[in-house]
This record gives sequence, structure tokens and C-alpha cells, in this order.
Amino acid sequence: MSSKVKSENWSSNLGVVLAVAGSAIGFGNFLRFPGLASQYGGGAFMIAYFCAFLLMGIPLSWVEWSIGRKGGRLGGHSTASIFYLISRSRYWKYLGLAGVVVPLAISMYYIALEGWTLGYAWHTAMGDLNFGTAAEYSTFFNNFTGATQDGAIFFGGESTLLIFFLIALLANFYLLYRGVSKGIEWFSKISMPILLLTAIIVLVRVLTMGTPDAAHPERNVSQGLGYMWNPDKVMLVDSSAINPNTGQPQVLDMVPAGASATQQTEQLARLQQEYPAATISRREISLWEGLKNPELWIMAAGQIFYSLSIGFGIVCTYSSYVKRGNDIALGSLTANAANEVAEVGLAGMMIIPAAVSLLGVAAAAGTSTFGLGFNVLPQVFNSIPGGAFFGTLFFILLAIGAITSAISILQPAVAYVEEFWSLRRVQSVCLVALMLVVGSLIVIWFTDNGLLALSTLDFWMGTMCLYFSSALYLIMFRSIWGTAGGLAELRSGAAIPIGRRIAFLINWVTPGIMLAIFIAWLYQNLFEQQNPHIDNILQGKAGAIFPLVWVLLVTLFFCFIARTSRRFKHGENLETKYDREPFS
Repeated sequence: MSSKVKSENWSSNLGVVLAVAGSAIGFGNFLRFPGLASQYGGGAFMIAYFCAFLLMGIPLSWVEWSIGRKGGRLGGHSTASIFYLISRSRYWKYLGLAGVVVPLAISMYYIALEGWTLGYAWHTAMGDLNFGTAAEYSTFFNNFTGATQDGAIFFGGESTLLIFFLIALLANFYLLYRGVSKGIEWFSKISMPILLLTAIIVLVRVLTMGTPDAAHPERNVSQGLGYMWNPDKVMLVDSSAINPNTGQPQVLDMVPAGASATQQTEQLARLQQEYPAATISRREISLWEGLKNPELWIMAAGQIFYSLSIGFGIVCTYSSYVKRGNDIALGSLTANAANEVAEVGLAGMMIIPAAVSLLGVAAAAGTSTFGLGFNVLPQVFNSIPGGAFFGTLFFILLAIGAITSAISILQPAVAYVEEFWSLRRVQSVCLVALMLVVGSLIVIWFTDNGLLALSTLDFWMGTMCLYFSSALYLIMFRSIWGTAGGLAELRSGAAIPIGRRIAFLINWVTPGIMLAIFIAWLYQNLFEQQNPHIDNILQGKAGAIFPLVWVLLVTLFFCFIARTSRRFKHGENLETKYDREPFS
């Protein structure tokens, strides 16, 4: 093996920024964020969300960009090799597998969701979603995703999901095979402008709906925006029913700000008629009540990590291909700003007001994260003029965002196999494809109990493991590499000042907040309530156990790759052996 390792580079700084933004903009923005914001009542969640963005998201993003570019200059392109080359410790090579396994595990259900999106775009365009009742939409969703029972899409004969699942697989692996500059960067440059333009069109249509149903004057765009942004609200809840997603009484509606006593009485009468078996009561929600909930904070932080691709290993892998003279500080902020515009300014302002305006607060607050997009929004589009056109645009938008995200999520695993076993691109893509396909088949098989395999991987990999892998990046930057060295790397080529306050933020503020949130969440789930995902495992539910077992087997296989690799062995002269040649 040559002592110098040639590598790809990004053809432009704009390319890497668009690719990172593309990796972030996807289901996390258009399904996960609106779903979580709705479930946790907006307002306080939005405050926790922006605090997490400023105090954790931006610093951790800079941390990962700096680690990635430093490791790339040493010859590493995956978290495992980069951690090893910077730390010079064999233990960090294995700890770095978190940035390889976690994104691959997330992609196991992400590809399945991508198939959902392509299928819904097709069925919307074909007019197959023009139903008259919410029950019919729910039936279509359950049949299409196979949620009626385990293995339903293989034997039920009522779903076209397998066709779109295969299309999603082929599209993603073709782009991965083409590589960084010819595949991911090329596709991101085309797809990102289309994605944003489509989102703006749908947003304008939603914000001009006004009050669609005269029989429900409280259901309008202003009410939807108020539900999303106001921290202090008066909610009408069913005290006899508990929302399984939040553990709180089921929300039925929200009292409009400034509503008179007569208007409130009329609203209560309409609500009681709509929910005759409900025990309706008023519940005042204050900002403090929301902010003192540890679960709200960890879900807000987890959403920031998820939507900014922090802890995935994506940013670390992408930045390893960035030349030293390029500005990664401003590039990171640009990619994060694009993500926030798409997530809050487009997705949140589009989906939440639309759901509240046409279906009421109960539909927004009570639907599962993915159900808000696939179960509620088709009803929204069917209720407005030109709904088939706008609905098709929306699901095409989701498909574009999903593809840009999915190929990015898979890149760390492909890069890892390539460099540790010195495989060619086609070999590494095929090997990763095999692991992905098996995991995805497990996800689309175990669909009973509320799409159990998917929700299991989303919680354990998409929230908890991201939290831990983000902490590993912070420890590497702060304690192993050293904050001074890390900030020197960040300043190289930077067009914005990186002062001492950034060092204080990374050294003390960010880790302090992360630790406090996790301890509070742990206390809440150990002593105040039982986490349903832990219950599923303890009860031996196959849909919760099989996907985690497969992730464990994949982890062991990656450990075997690291153990048998001829590269990155302890005791080698790391600075000279893997310092790469300039790319040409």
C-alpha cells in the first residue's frame, strides 16, 4: 500500500455547504420537527429548541467540522479513523464507530420513509387520496405502510410500498456510487434550489387559507400560528384520555386569544358535540410549566442534533474532504442557517397552521410524528382548491429532501469500509447496501404496535445515541485534541472572528447544559414515569428487539473490520504515513 493516500475533495466550498445542508434538510425538518413541536404544544418547545440551537447546535457543529478537516488532512474520512488519528489511541478508533453505526442504523428506517414519500407523491398525483373521512385516510396509511400487522406489505396485497422502497434504494446507492463530487455534490446543487422553491409555493398556499370552515371559526391560520409560537395558552383537554406520545391529557382544542365568554361557550359546545364521550376541562399552560419538563428539553436538543446532522458522522466525513484554506466556520453557520429556514420558516409555518386550520388542534397535538405528515396532510390538501397539485408538490419536496439526507447518512459507513479494508467504491457500496437492506426489511416487516421497529430505531438511534455520539465529539475536541488546537483549526481560513468566548462556550456551557438535561431526563424516567421504549424491550416485543439486535451485529462486524484492517494500526507514524497528497 502506498504511503500516501489520495482522496477526493469537494470541487467548491458552495458544494460542501449545499451537501451538508442537504444532509440536514429532510424528514427531520418536514416531519419530525412539526410533529414534536405539535406534540409538545409549541411555545415552550420553540424556546427550548432555539436555546439548544444557539448553545449546543452551533458549537457542536463547529466542533465536528474542525475534527473532520483535521482528520482528513491526516488521511481519515470516517469518525473511527479520524478519532484514532487525532487521539493516537486504539480505544478511540472503536469509540469512533458511533459516528458510523448510528447513521447507518438511522438509514435503515430512513430509506423506508423515503419509500413512503415516493409512494404518497405517486398516489396523490394519481388521485388515489381523495377520501371523504379521516378514517379512510387512516385506513390507507395503515394499508400502505403495513401497520395492520407484521409482514402485511409482503402478504397483504394492498400496498405498493415495496415498489417505491426498491426505487429509493436504487436511487440512493447510484448516487453514492458516483462519489462525493460527481454524486452527492452534483445532486445537492440541483435538488436544494428545487426543494426550497417547492416549499415556498406550498407555504404561500397554506398561509392564504384564512378560515376554511365557517362552522369552526376558531380553526384558522392565526390560531395555527398561535399554537406554534405562543408559550402561554388555554387548552381544552379530555381529562379522561392520555396522549401516549407525551403522557399528558389529550388536547382537543385551544381557546383563541382574546375570545369573549360567548365565543368560548360556543366553542365548548361544538367540541362537546364532536367528542361526546370526552370529559372536557380547561388547562392553562404557562411558559414555566413547559420549560420545567426535562423531556421537552431532551427532545428539543435531540431534534437540533437530528436536523443539523450533529453526531451522525456526516459533517465529520464531509469536512474531511475540505481543503485547509476553506472557511469551515462560516460554512457551518451557512448550512445551519439554511436548515433553520427550511425547518422553522418553511416546514413549521406550513404544516402546523395547515393542520390546525383544517383539522383542529387535536389533530396536530395528538398525531404521531410521522402521522402528521402522512396521515393528516393528505386531508389538508384534499380540503383546499388545487389540493392534488399542492399535495403532489409537497410529497415531491419530501422525496427530494429525503434523498439528499439519505445519501449523506450512508456516506460515513461507505467511507469507513473503503478506508479500513481498502475496498473500491463499488465494493464498499455493495457491502453497506447489504447491511442496510437487511435492517430496512426488519423495519418494514415489524409494523404492528404502531410501527414498532421504526419508532424503536428512531428513539434509540435518532435521539439517545445521537446525544451520546455528540458528547464523544465534544470530549475529543475539548479533552483529547485540546480546545486551543481545535479552535486554531476552526480559525484557519475563517472569515468571521472566533474569540475566547467560543472557547468558554465549548469548554463549559455546552457540556454543562448537555449533562444537566440528560440527568434531569434520567431522573424523570427512573423515578417519575416509565419510558415506553424500555417497556417494549422488557416485555420482549419482537419489533423492539430485532432491529436493535441487527444494529448490534452490524456494530460487531464494524469492530471486526477495524480489528483486521491493515491501516490505522497503533504505533505507526501517523503524521507521515497517512498525510494525503493534494487532490488533482
